[in-house]
Amino acid sequence: MSNQPVLLCESVGKTYTEAGSSLEVLKEIGLTVMQGERIAIIGSSGSGKSTLLNILGGLEAPTVGEVKVGGEALYEVSENKRAAIRNRQLGFVYQFHHLLPEFTAVENVAMPLLLGKEDIAIAQKKSIEILQAVGLGERLKHKPAQLSGGERQRVAIARALVTRPACVLMDEPTGNLDRNTASDVQQLMGQLNQELNTSFVIVTHDPELAHRMDRVLELKSGGLHRVD
Repeated sequence: MSNQPVLLCESVGKTYTEAGSSLEVLKEIGLTVMQGERIAIIGSSGSGKSTLLNILGGLEAPTVGEVKVGGEALYEVSENKRAAIRNRQLGFVYQFHHLLPEFTAVENVAMPLLLGKEDIAIAQKKSIEILQAVGLGERLKHKPAQLSGGERQRVAIARALVTRPACVLMDEPTGNLDRNTASDVQQLMGQLNQELNTSFVIVTHDPELAHRMDRVLELKSGGLHRVD
């Protein structure tokens, strides 16, 4: 493991203001994610887990505090620069795969590379390699509607990993899967963590998935607390 954190969250707070009233969702959040580390974030519905993940991923600015990815401050740079950092350093996987229905598995996975101005032939080659790594070598030309739920989630994981990001952020990645398929996806994430030394920050309600991680943190009353 590197001694440098891949993701650093410093004194982050988030307050929503509407119709003259304020709701403080996150308070003084601190989080350090090292290379290859796997962290689960648990908490009740409405506790702010998805909000925190969006802030960590550069998708929603905190009210106070800062997030650094690879040493770069996400919210002190332009939107274009922030998008470039996200594309290069971070991967995202959600409960619902968000694949583009009109594109094949290879085309969906290649999208982050093409957005990063990668050559089309190289992007396709890298996409095929990562799809083979997640066990979908026979499904390269299939569109999402032709894939099972577990296969679609594997495509989404391949898309998140194709840029070789330092850290992958996951929001309920197994929440929409049956137990057997969820177990397969969990094993796949562990395998890829070992092979690529990618860090994972996973928001989950799944206790089995949470306890496979190196650390479990609970978001409660706006704060992040370690679960032993």
